Amino acid sequence: MRKDGASPRPQGASAARWKLAVALGALLVGVGGAGGLWHAHHQRAAVAAYLPALPNDASFSSVALTERLRLAAVRAQGLFTATEGLGELATLLHANGFSAAALVAYEGLQQLEPADPQWPHRRAHVLAGFGQLEEAIPLWRRASELAPDYAPARLRLGDALLKSNQLDEADRAYREVLRRTPDNPYASLGIARVHVARTDWVAARDALEQGRRARPDFVGTLILLATVEERLGNDEGARALRAEIAMREFSDVRDPWLEALLDDCYDPYRVSVGSAVATYSGDPERAVALLERAISLAPNDGSYARQLGKLLFQLSRLAEARPQLERAARLSPHDSAAWTLLVDLLEKSGDSSGMRQALQSGLRHCPDSAALRYANGRQLARAGQVGAAIGELRNAQRLKPDEARPFVELALLFFQQDRIEEGLAELRGALVAEPDHPLAMSILARHAIETGDAAQARHWIGRLRRQHRFTREDLAALTAAYQQGFGQSP
Repeated sequence: MRKDGASPRPQGASAARWKLAVALGALLVGVGGAGGLWHAHHQRAAVAAYLPALPNDASFSSVALTERLRLAAVRAQGLFTATEGLGELATLLHANGFSAAALVAYEGLQQLEPADPQWPHRRAHVLAGFGQLEEAIPLWRRASELAPDYAPARLRLGDALLKSNQLDEADRAYREVLRRTPDNPYASLGIARVHVARTDWVAARDALEQGRRARPDFVGTLILLATVEERLGNDEGARALRAEIAMREFSDVRDPWLEALLDDCYDPYRVSVGSAVATYSGDPERAVALLERAISLAPNDGSYARQLGKLLFQLSRLAEARPQLERAARLSPHDSAAWTLLVDLLEKSGDSSGMRQALQSGLRHCPDSAALRYANGRQLARAGQVGAAIGELRNAQRLKPDEARPFVELALLFFQQDRIEEGLAELRGALVAEPDHPLAMSILARHAIETGDAAQARHWIGRLRRQHRFTREDLAALTAAYQQGFGQSP
């Protein structure tokens, strides 16, 4: 060891070996760097073959989108960023409706990153949207092989096979989903649809009942089961199922790989539609986030603030909902729905003064709003201004004759004044407007019990039994009143 602490230089043969080792090390580093450089050049060349032609700037709805696409295109031509840039380009194009251009990029990404299941899945989605199911099927099959537990890909495979009349393969795809997730209602529904395609109605019902046991509230099962029961001659069962469905709507299977595209979408309407889908699918937080994005994309459009305010109101997040509804009313003063929601929220919040002020402002801007006339009629009735209340409720009936609420409110007002026949007439009018309105029928049933008309009471209770909107607790109370009045069950 030298006094300065440095290692002594090797002498003689040792020195020769040391120089050789240094030279070899430098050569290996150079070879490694050259290999990495060669790979980067190869990747960039491969990406260049799949770079889509971008639409002209006039096609883009947003300056921000235009800039992001430009930067992604630059990255796609970079030496070490080509693949990532192509992926960003594909996502932006797909998310914003330029599906044909996205398809070109997805094909390249599938070649460059063959182990990533998202690329064949998204590519299949685009092809299926173009009606090219034959080309989409092997892609969904590949995505399912790469990500065997990702149910949406295999369900899409089953759906495509079913539409292509490849029933045995479709059945296998759905059953594989069910094997991996035994309570998946979409898989049970798919199996039932295969049986329907074979006109095997009994097997279809068995599959649907199995799915219903796992998920009793799944609307897709109930809708198809009603049709199957009808085919099997069980009309009463079909009617009961449709009453249970009522106004609920079918929501498609959640697909996070596709839903993530909305985070890169610059069309506020498409984003708001995605929010509605998230709401129906039971993901309110995602729905809120998407509506917040829609507002950021179109800050001067009151409709998105109204939608967010309504959603927050439904979630009982009143403090958050109020500024959104106030903003909606300010931006879109002729949007009667915004004013109506604001009035309802302020009433629920206990802000009577604010509610009355919002109601009058809404009526000034939207004098032909049936909902605001109805709300004003209710307020006047509570204030004891009976004549003015009746006038406003009549206005609401005239403006929206197919809505039962003004008729029921008038009926209650007439009953309070002991104007029984006029009240009953309004309830009959309510059932003309909405033939299965549960509150109107329940009031008529109560009146029949109180006046000793057992036949009419049985009639209304029978109809209420088929109503999904009439709770079991209310039906039990009405049945108990009938038993007490007539000494027997209805």
